[in-house]
Amino acid sequence: MAIWECMIEKFEGIVLRTLKYSDGLMIADIYTAQRGRMSFMVPVSRSKKGRVRNVLFQPLSMLSFTANVKDGASLSRIGEVQPYVLYSTIQNDVVKSSMALYLAELLTFVLRESGRDESLFTFLDRSFTLLDTLEQGYADFHLVFMVQLLHFLGIYPNLDGYAPGCYLDLAQGCVAREHPLHPHFLMPADAVSFVGLLRTGYDSMHLLSLNRKLRGEYLATLSRYYRLHLPDFPELKSAEVLRELFD
Repeated sequence: MAIWECMIEKFEGIVLRTLKYSDGLMIADIYTAQRGRMSFMVPVSRSKKGRVRNVLFQPLSMLSFTANVKDGASLSRIGEVQPYVLYSTIQNDVVKSSMALYLAELLTFVLRESGRDESLFTFLDRSFTLLDTLEQGYADFHLVFMVQLLHFLGIYPNLDGYAPGCYLDLAQGCVAREHPLHPHFLMPADAVSFVGLLRTGYDSMHLLSLNRKLRGEYLATLSRYYRLHLPDFPELKSAEVLRELFD
């Protein structure tokens, strides 16, 4: 009979999603700095006197916590929890909270493998801290985040040799000078503006100034690109929340 070793470990992590397990327990999927994605059993209480309050586990919340980790177990039990970054606007701003809901769902399906990735965790940490501090010019943050995340996933398209008049082959993730022989591409007129988005970072996203129609088209194209390159990537339910918000 195998004997599982058990020890208390400290973690910093970003909440991806929670699922109710029972009246006093929930399961939280958290992307941690120490071990990558993990699932935890969380005893919750709505009382302010409770040791763990479920209000702490909002989408993209950044937590510092301890957990009872057993080697070989799929679930670890969380102990003490506190925010390690306390958001001031994300949970209260309707645009930011809607983005947080969408991006948390996105990451839930993207970050499926466990294992430490310090650069990815740092990117997520800095991205959501930035979103919380921005006072204006963040309407397209979710689009730029999705673009930047492609680098860490290893599926950012190769734009070498791009020039106006080229197609963008979404299936191959590259520039095409001739009409691709499949339906997953952007025509040259659409590729021009989309390549502009692909080359946009947080420092310049305020210059995008997208209207509702183009913002929706970009979101659809990025989602399509993710589905083409990530196995079993679904249509995200929270995308409709964003569309309604910007409508």
